[in-house]
Amino acid sequence: MTDPNQPPVPPQPSVPPQSSTPPAAPPPPAPAYQAAPPVTPPPVSAPPTAAPGYAAAPPATFPGKSLGIAGLIVAIAGFFIFPLVAPIAGLIMSIIARKQSREAGFANGPAKAGVIVSIIAIVLEVIGLIIFIVVLVALAGSVIDACAQLGPGVWEVDGITYTCN
Repeated sequence: MTDPNQPPVPPQPSVPPQSSTPPAAPPPPAPAYQAAPPVTPPPVSAPPTAAPGYAAAPPATFPGKSLGIAGLIVAIAGFFIFPLVAPIAGLIMSIIARKQSREAGFANGPAKAGVIVSIIAIVLEVIGLIIFIVVLVALAGSVIDACAQLGPGVWEVDGITYTCN
């Protein structure tokens, strides 16, 4: 805002600021380096090599590790869910995982544990199945003996009702 009673002020020419330091000297020339020798890339199929004095980094993948863990989980689940079916599936998965890891040169603890747990589960469940069948046959045999002694009809002996044909 300008006051109308004041005379106009002519514009000032722009003057660059004066510095008190002398102008800087031009930068020194870049040092001359020798050209690097040509590098031939390693063949595509060669594994990565480490720098001298250092070990090579392990590969990013661990073949069979996930399958070994899954086999162990399925084997453990076989004690509680799907007896005989789950431990057999866990055993197969763990054996495949262990084979994959062994071919890659790795030890796979979960796969080994899956094989062991699967075998234990299968053995215990087969023993349990045999005991169940023996008890079932013994109970059926006692009913058959009772019916042979009592004859046809419906009988109640010691609070147990037998229906014999």
